[in-house]
Amino acid sequence: MPPHSSDPQGFATDEEGNDSVWARLVRAADDEMTRQGTVNVTMASVAERAGVSRATAFRQLGGTSEMLIQVGLSRAHKHITRVREIMDAQPDVFMKMEEAMVYTTRELPLDPVITAMMAQRSATVRDQDIHSTTAQISGPVLLAGQAAGVIRVDVPLPELIDFIVEQTYLAAEYPDRSEDAARRRFRLFVAPALRRQKTTALDETYSPTADLDEALATASDAIAAATEAAARLRRSSTIDREN
Repeated sequence: MPPHSSDPQGFATDEEGNDSVWARLVRAADDEMTRQGTVNVTMASVAERAGVSRATAFRQLGGTSEMLIQVGLSRAHKHITRVREIMDAQPDVFMKMEEAMVYTTRELPLDPVITAMMAQRSATVRDQDIHSTTAQISGPVLLAGQAAGVIRVDVPLPELIDFIVEQTYLAAEYPDRSEDAARRRFRLFVAPALRRQKTTALDETYSPTADLDEALATASDAIAAATEAAARLRRSSTIDREN
């Protein structure tokens, strides 16, 4: 299958941004899925709409399962544009991530193509296109959170992104996709997993001498208090003897 991408409006193009045979096929498949549904669409009808042979359609799209994924990814780019706008409107890292999950949980299942793609989650959660697309949005936010000291640094960024993708799929597939349910999932499970673990040995800002310094300071205070108490006892004894 040739290299491909989507333009800012979400329409399929090839790697150079041209309206290639592959791009025409993805748009034709999108149209056919809208008209017939994801179950009834055939490669023959897609090929006819795109004006190519059935063999070319199979060669370019790689089969109906792959065709579904490519149409879903094309539609997902439109969704991603909206998610970016939502995140940009939020003041901090966790609010950005939470609002993105709430919106995605509510909106993605409304698209039958994306819903069908999510049904193939085992094949698509770690799909490079999905990971790359998520990284474009969540990556800079997570990096900013790491720089601010609120997002953990002991887990590689790609693994954090994989975790976010997985949790988004789970939230979108959950029977209760209400805003309250999405926020509860984020606050109870996602946010704690993303939050910086300050005591982990791999935390670059954690100083191994910090605990020692604190212990020495405590000991110094205790010694000073004991010295003062001893001095008071000596003064009290001296006064008693003089009396």
